[in-house]
Amino acid sequence: MPGVLFDIDGTLVTFKFDVQGTRRALIEELARSGLDTSGLDLGSPTQRIMDAAKEQTHKAGAGVSFGDLKKRLYSILDEFEVESSRQAEVFPGAKETLLRLRNVGIHLAVLTNSGRKAAYSVLRKGDMLDCFEFVLTREDVDTMKPSPDGILKAVSKFSLPKSEVCYVGDGILDIVAAKAAGMRVISVATGTQPATRLREEGADRVISSLEELPEVLGV
Repeated sequence: MPGVLFDIDGTLVTFKFDVQGTRRALIEELARSGLDTSGLDLGSPTQRIMDAAKEQTHKAGAGVSFGDLKKRLYSILDEFEVESSRQAEVFPGAKETLLRLRNVGIHLAVLTNSGRKAAYSVLRKGDMLDCFEFVLTREDVDTMKPSPDGILKAVSKFSLPKSEVCYVGDGILDIVAAKAAGMRVISVATGTQPATRLREEGADRVISSLEELPEVLGV
C-alpha cells in the first residue's frame, strides 16, 4: 500500500469536537441570513448545511451571496475547531506508527473536514506535521466529506492509482467518502463509532488502535 490518507480527529488525536453545538450555530447563521432551515437539524452533516446555503443563495432574489455567507460559516467552524484542538490529545503510538510507515516508503497525507487553523495546530501539537507530504483541509476542496472530492484530489497529488491508496478514519463520513471514491477504507474504532457500526457501514477493515495499522498494511 504505497499511499495512506488520514483523517485527524478521532483518528490521530482524541475527538473533543462539539458536533451538535457547531451544527446549531451554523443553522442559526443561515436563519439570520433569511434562509429556510426547515430541512436541517442537528443530525445534518456540515456539508449538507453548506449545500443548503449554496442552493438557496444561488436563487434569484436571495439577498445574500454564498461567498459572504460561506466566510461566516467557516469562521464559526474555526472557532469551534480551534477550541477543540486545545483539548485534543495525540493517541498513544500515533506518531511512531506514522514514522514506521514513512520509513518503509509509504506516502502519507491528511484529508480532513477541519480548517487549516485547527488542523495545523493539532498536527504541530503532536509533532506530526512533518510526517505528511501534504495536508488537505476544507479550504482546499470544493466539498467536504462525505463527498469523495477531497480524497480524489489527494490521490491525484500522490500521483498514484486509487488501488494503491487507502483512507484511514474513525467515522461513517470517512467510509462513505472513500467508497464513493472507489477506495479501500480502514476504520479505527477510536472515535465516536463502535467497531460493529463501522463494519455495518462498509469498512474494509476495522482496527481498535492506530498501532495495528502497519500489520494490516503488511509492514
